[in-house]
Amino acid sequence: MRQLKLALSVSLVMAWLCVNPHSSRAQAGYSPQSSGEDVTEQASQVAPDDYAAAPAATSPVAATETSSSDAKSQAELQAKPQAPAASDKTSPDSPSVGSPIDPSTGKPLDRPFFHNFMSEFLHDQYHMWRGPFHTSNYNGRTMRKYGIPFLLISAGLIASDRSTARWLPNTSDQVIWSGRVSQIGAPYTLAGFAGVYYGIGRATNNAHASETGFLALEALGDSQLIALVLKEVTQRQRPSAPNVRGTGFWNGGSSFPSGHALGSFAVASVFAYEYRQHLAVPIVAYSLATIVDLSRFGARAHWYSDVFVGSSMGFLIGRYVYKNHHDPDLPGSPVPKGISKLKPTFGAGQQGVGLYWKL
Repeated sequence: MRQLKLALSVSLVMAWLCVNPHSSRAQAGYSPQSSGEDVTEQASQVAPDDYAAAPAATSPVAATETSSSDAKSQAELQAKPQAPAASDKTSPDSPSVGSPIDPSTGKPLDRPFFHNFMSEFLHDQYHMWRGPFHTSNYNGRTMRKYGIPFLLISAGLIASDRSTARWLPNTSDQVIWSGRVSQIGAPYTLAGFAGVYYGIGRATNNAHASETGFLALEALGDSQLIALVLKEVTQRQRPSAPNVRGTGFWNGGSSFPSGHALGSFAVASVFAYEYRQHLAVPIVAYSLATIVDLSRFGARAHWYSDVFVGSSMGFLIGRYVYKNHHDPDLPGSPVPKGISKLKPTFGAGQQGVGLYWKL
């Protein structure tokens, strides 16, 4: 019920943002089509050659009329503003190829925020959840280099969770203050921060800031939906629950994985990739996410393995959203073309719940 309330809070923030159209994506250059004035101008430029080709034997009256027409045409050409050359750079306000044009302003019409968010969100979810059914995700260099170590570390942490839970004194003050600090990574806090960042980017016409806020919201939505589903599947008891049996799985709890860790690292990775050139941003983003992880452990809301798995999955989800939806014309970590993108996929096998991805 608590997770449902948190998800509802995220949905309310996103619904509030739906009234603002999303236009953070810079588009390709646009060459406006020739208007009727362009055709007239071209015709008037050709006119002198036509007069030059006329027979030399003309009457004085015809010659006088021809001279007057030439002078009038030249005066109109000088008064009329010249169209920009094809080699000129397109201005930032120029419409882009394939964008619907507003006839009153000549600028591209923005698609609503909700339309962009849902189309990309559903695209992400489709690829994330269909991955476990592709056998190619379970072998190869990527699985040997990343997947197997991740599974081994996760299995070791799950086996030692009862011991690591006693690392801290677990006093009441520790639990209370850790719980307060962990609210930094609550879904509604992250959604509010990302939404405000997106709104500031829109208000200041900063495409980079608005894209960062938009992708952070998208990564947060992806992470929370995956966390909710996995919590329902695993039903692991929390460390603070009475009479925890075994590893706590399938005993009616909602501990695995940590939703706070998932959301914090998903948002942090988006900001880290978007502002890679500013070293302070990745450091601050990942530091805050780590503080959230430790606070969830200190509040006895999660086992250490819950936090580790949630952080890893959150980072991969944020990276996936950035790599698939970042506009290469904006600042940020480069996204080379022709390289397959990291796509995290999740499933349950003989070794338990696992995370699989490919490059």
